[in-house]
Amino acid sequence: MKKCLIPVLCLLFMSACGGTATKEIDLNTDTAENADFSSADLARITDGMMNSISANGFYQMYAAEHAGQKPVMLLAKSLLNNTDEHINTRLILEKIRTRMINEGQAQFVDDQAFDMALDQLNLQASDLYDNAKAAKIGKFVGAKYVLRGSISNIRKRDGRENINFVNVTMDIFEVETLLIKWTDEVEFKRASTKGALR
Repeated sequence: MKKCLIPVLCLLFMSACGGTATKEIDLNTDTAENADFSSADLARITDGMMNSISANGFYQMYAAEHAGQKPVMLLAKSLLNNTDEHINTRLILEKIRTRMINEGQAQFVDDQAFDMALDQLNLQASDLYDNAKAAKIGKFVGAKYVLRGSISNIRKRDGRENINFVNVTMDIFEVETLLIKWTDEVEFKRASTKGALR
């Protein structure tokens, strides 16, 4: 019996010391591994918010009032994270911004490029650049609206079961009046159970 066990142990040891196995995961069919926030939730939130804002009629109303122009927006620095997890909430906003731009629904002021643009304008205003070819100061476009939101969760652990309820609320408010022009939420609840041997 001991002689049979030795080759099995050797095989297990060798497989543990072997290289890392890698596989590509299709983002369209990706599922959550446990109750925590996952990459699978990004598509659910983005699709839910995009469908909601399109159904709301905000774009059509703005285009009708402004001769077919697209609204100019600013992205909040991040979603307010009220969860018990570390989540890159800026990524959620950026995915929605990307969809809005690519689908031709809105224009965005690049909030993160502001300091770089100011540095470049100051440099071009020096004697190092030809004034006729330098970028002109005072051409920045002001955002009319801000896209922002928050993400919260309620977690319950019961023995080996981990239940996580997640709520993502977003809105677009007008800078001039502070009126909310659109708001909605996406919610989901997920449970995962740890194995008895863990």
